[in-house]
Amino acid sequence: MRIHKISYYYLANQGIESATLQRIRHDQPVTTATLGKLCKIMHCAPEDLICYQESEED
Repeated sequence: MRIHKISYYYLANQGIESATLQRIRHDQPVTTATLGKLCKIMHCAPEDLICYQESEED
């Protein structure tokens, strides 16, 4: 978001639900539909937004 200079306020105005924004802020899972919306808004690919991290339980 910093690279694209996009704020949470902007995302809210683009149709991203406030509950979803809260999940993003707290590094919680989001749906693939939301991921698709974010990619469309930021003109990027999913791999630009996510990375895989193994949990300590694995």
